[in-house]
Amino acid sequence: WKGLYFMKFSFLTYLFCRYPLEYSFQMAQNYGFDAIEIWGARPQAYAYDLNTQEIQNILSYKKKYHLDISAYTPEILSYPYNLASTNKKEREETEDYLLRSLDAAAAMVTTNMLLTIPHPGYRTSKRQALDIILEPLKRLCNRAEELGISIMLETLSPSESNLVTTADEAAELISRVGSSAMTAMMDLVPPTIANEPISCYFDWLGDKMNYVHICNSDGETEFHSRLDEGIIPMEDIFTLLKKYGFKGWCSLELLNPYFRDPELYLANSKRLMDRYFA
Repeated sequence: WKGLYFMKFSFLTYLFCRYPLEYSFQMAQNYGFDAIEIWGARPQAYAYDLNTQEIQNILSYKKKYHLDISAYTPEILSYPYNLASTNKKEREETEDYLLRSLDAAAAMVTTNMLLTIPHPGYRTSKRQALDIILEPLKRLCNRAEELGISIMLETLSPSESNLVTTADEAAELISRVGSSAMTAMMDLVPPTIANEPISCYFDWLGDKMNYVHICNSDGETEFHSRLDEGIIPMEDIFTLLKKYGFKGWCSLELLNPYFRDPELYLANSKRLMDRYFA
């Protein structure tokens, strides 16, 4: 990673969702990553499954494979969790789930937990939904401050949510929450399909932006394509990150249809990274 020594590289283990978690540690070591970003769902690391023994297993994998955990990413974009729901029971269960996830992140000794705000539903106004999530977010951040965890807010594409889809919307919500524990991250897809310059994330978020999901984009949908297929000039993304002095994690995020042969596409990504940054 010549010239990019201040960046660290991982991948979201959702790519290997058809394997047990240890397999992702093995793949990360085999292909020379610095860490993994743990997907917080079954069969890997669902927060309610992470008892003392399961946490000890994860800590043993870190030691065995000489790897860090760049972040813990609880699954929150699909049923049954939504912090912006108008259903009080769903909100309460989501908050409990995220509190449990914060405890899990601290136990596995990572300092980052990723958070998204799903779509609240078409009969809920954006203002109402943002008001709904404010107090739960403050409570989550209070716990995160106690644990020394950063809650990284991820912007989403318009097809996934209508609440936090741009850098300035992320900055506004972070300001409203008012906690040092809430930071931000950038997935390369939302700014691409929103016609938003990558530089906006640095302009609006500054040192609050400490994590990037790398992938390519078709420029139209939320699809996360492999690095050599899409409209983003990937090599130049890292030129920009270097220019802005980015010192956080770059985490590869490939999803479906790459589940069918995840090692193949991890190897493909690593080859391209080596070519870009050798």
